[in-house]
Amino acid sequence: MTAGFKGSAEALQRWRAMRQLLSLPVVSIGVAFGCALVWVLMVFQSLGIFHNFANGEAIMDAVYLISIVSTTATLALIAAFHRQVRGILGTNPMRIIIPASLAASTFLMYATGVPGTLGVVAIGASGVLSGVSSAFFLMYFGVTLSLLPLRESIVAIATGYGLSTVAFSLYLFFSPFEATVCAATTAPLGAVFLYYGVHTLGLQKQQEHDPLPPQQMPENPDERRLLRRLTAAFSLSMLVVGVAYELSRTLYVRMGAFAAGEVGDYALVQVVVTTVVSLGSMGLALALASAKSSWGPQVCYRLTVLFLLVGVFLLPAPLIFPGLSTFLPLAVNNASFLCLNMMMWVLLTGTCRRFFTSCLRTFATVRCAWAAGPLCGMLVGRWLLAEGQLTVPTLFAAALICAVLLLLMESFMFTERTLGETLELMPRSQQGHFQESCRRVAQRYGLTDREREVMVLFAKGRTLPYIQKELYLSKSTVSTHRQHIYQKLGVHTSQEMIDLIQRERV
Repeated sequence: MTAGFKGSAEALQRWRAMRQLLSLPVVSIGVAFGCALVWVLMVFQSLGIFHNFANGEAIMDAVYLISIVSTTATLALIAAFHRQVRGILGTNPMRIIIPASLAASTFLMYATGVPGTLGVVAIGASGVLSGVSSAFFLMYFGVTLSLLPLRESIVAIATGYGLSTVAFSLYLFFSPFEATVCAATTAPLGAVFLYYGVHTLGLQKQQEHDPLPPQQMPENPDERRLLRRLTAAFSLSMLVVGVAYELSRTLYVRMGAFAAGEVGDYALVQVVVTTVVSLGSMGLALALASAKSSWGPQVCYRLTVLFLLVGVFLLPAPLIFPGLSTFLPLAVNNASFLCLNMMMWVLLTGTCRRFFTSCLRTFATVRCAWAAGPLCGMLVGRWLLAEGQLTVPTLFAAALICAVLLLLMESFMFTERTLGETLELMPRSQQGHFQESCRRVAQRYGLTDREREVMVLFAKGRTLPYIQKELYLSKSTVSTHRQHIYQKLGVHTSQEMIDLIQRERV
């Protein structure tokens, strides 16, 4: 009887945990994240908006080039001036201006096909405006996903990637005007879902003008070195992977003539991508959320890199075997890259969660390199196409370049050791979640290291004499620390402090 009751209680507890993971606010943040992801796919990975223009592909390439350069430059400036950006990022006007600017830039793209000066101005204006606004829009998600607990963050990211691939598959059948309206509404719609999720979960408890803690590097030298090492590993790996992916994708798209071909051909590719990404989302989510060791995530990482290598090695195959379609190799290439991106989002936001006082600079630095990779890959691909026709030797050379880049990334940049170090920053046990909540409260409200130690012990129910003995402090010193803690947290009793820490965990 006792065993049966215990089993029922554990089942009920698991059910409640699952309901919390799949709660409406968490899913809402995932939908908002999907809106941000699908905007890029809609605007720059199909000719939906530019389909009726005489030089639609050339115009899209020009807008994309300007946009990605603007995004990279904006993220670099955010990383350099993160302390100044902190003060304006979470303000109410910025929450409206950024998605509205992204929508306006999308409508401007519809005018890029106008002949003459007006079309040229529209190309430049839409490229710059979309690049700057999308960079800030990404920063919102970097901060929001860093505020979420690990499992909720994984659910939101997996939801976003699954939703974005489904929405993009449907988008391919729209007319140019319908495509423009659909792409333009994604940012405002995402902002609404994000606002609902953030405020329902109470992720921003401070004043509207100061939503983030002061941004500074960790005080501990070992933690500072670890953060710099992980930031460099993330940046270099995503730069290299971005080059390999975009180079191979550019050549695949040209071989398959998807830009000028039937929509159904490219939609077929997207159906395969959607299926693989959805399965990959569930697999990565389970591996990262439930693994008690790094073995599961390492297997997922190896498989993702393996499929990326398969995608690039198949690059010359359609020319060697004329009857072979480019649909499946392109689908493998796209799906594996999206799965790797999803995994990197989880790991990057987990790192930002651990070093929250450095989250703006860390996230902006990595995303800057993340954006620069596809830009370099596209330029190399366009250069190869401009030099002559697609030939087997050219494709073999491109495949070799991509494979070498991927192997360099896996062997020297983001290795399994780096993956293990990143996973160690993510708490999985109840004790780990408690320590993480205390750390985040201390960072958010500006507690010193000693005040954090005192807060943790009081939150555990330790008495004042016990803390005196444990920390080798006098009674008056402990009392002074407690008073400063209460003032900074805006509480008056120990129970109110514990409630605040508990809300952080929820």
